[in-house]
Parts: sequence; C-alpha cells; structure tokens
Amino acid sequence: MSLVDHDISPQDRDDRRRRSYPKGYGLTFPIADYRPWDIDPEFLALFEAIRSNTKLDVYRAYSLYTLGRQTQKTSGAVLEVGAWRGGSAAILAAVAQPSTVYVADTWKGVVKAGPRDDYYKGGEHADADIGTVKQLFNAVNLTNYQLLPGVFPEESGHAVPSEETFSLVHIDVDVYLSARDATEWVWPRVVTGGTIVYDDFGFYGCEGVTAYVHELMQDPRMRVFPNLNGQAVAIKLR
Repeated sequence: MSLVDHDISPQDRDDRRRRSYPKGYGLTFPIADYRPWDIDPEFLALFEAIRSNTKLDVYRAYSLYTLGRQTQKTSGAVLEVGAWRGGSAAILAAVAQPSTVYVADTWKGVVKAGPRDDYYKGGEHADADIGTVKQLFNAVNLTNYQLLPGVFPEESGHAVPSEETFSLVHIDVDVYLSARDATEWVWPRVVTGGTIVYDDFGFYGCEGVTAYVHELMQDPRMRVFPNLNGQAVAIKLR
C-alpha cells in the first residue's frame, strides 16, 4: 500500500507551484528512493486510523513514529505541545507504550503570535476540541496519555508532575514565542540523549519557528538538524 497520493492534495500542490516564494523558500523534491513506511504494516494501519486527525503528511508522521519507537533507549515520558485533533499524539502514544504521552493544546487555536511571525495572527486551527482527541484515543485503544488543556506552559504545565522527565518532545505550535516558551519549560526535564522535534521548521508561513530553530543551532548543549520533511530535530547533548 502506498500513501504518496494522499500526502498533499492536487489543488494544494498546484497552489504551491504557482506561489511566489521569497528567497530561501521553494518546493523541495528529495530524490531518495527508500520508502520504509510502505513496508511497515504497523505504521500503515496506525496512519490510516489517525490520518483525518492530523495535518502531518506521511513523511513527518513516519519520522515521529520512528523516533517514538526508540524512546525505550532513554528513560522518560513523551510530550506534545500543539495537538490539534490528536493524530500525531496518538502515533506517539501507540509506539511509546508504556510511557505516558502528555498532550498539550489550547483547543482554541494558535496563541502567542507576534512580530516574529509573518502569517499567524492568533486563533488559527481552532477547528478542534478536546472531545475529538479523547474519541480518537478511545478508537485506537490507547490509555497511556494525559491531556493538558490551556496555554502551555503557563496554564497547564503545572499538571505535569515535578519529577517527570522526557525522552521525546514534539513541538507543533506554528509561532516563535510559543515554540520558545515550550522549549525553555521542557529543556531542564529532557534527559541527556533526548529529542525535541519542531514540526514547523522550514514551512512557508512559519518563519518564526524557523528563526527560533536557527537560534537553537548556536546552542552548544544540543545538536540540531533539519530533516527536509518540514521538521527540525534537536538532540540534547548535556
């Protein structure tokens, strides 16, 4: 089974081809041939179950799936900040069992948009609610999660036990300040060798997150690299 035809709609693909991009942006077409998701029945079944609850394409979803499966190599829970309808969080919960996945979102749309963000003004992606997330987790028989409603970390970070540590963090918040605040809150709790994935790196319209990741690339405590899927991956060195 191949999922490539479902990665992006034909209309969206055509719109992107016609778009006038600023310098440094444009469609990318990696030429690698290996498609491990096509021969992984566990992933295919999971992605099919959650695909209507995520904005992630198959490439980013498989990246999270792969990293989630490796969480057993390091101790700690999993945190997702910016969950929308819960699809990516469900992927993480499915493969990181029995680790707890903390799922943080306002479920009222994007918050903390500011001068570093060119597109987002606040309130976007509000077409989701916490009930939809619960329904998805029930449908795929997952119980190893805790929902954190509200602005993170100010309104919901207190619900995470003070002794909790994290081996994997997925930050999908679209804007600079929200990405920065989530990172600064979680960084002391990330175990050495732990990973933070920034979903919005490199996407046109998410320049604030891209700028923040470039700042992190100067931080000697971590190693940061883009995977050209629209994600940047940071590994904690110390």
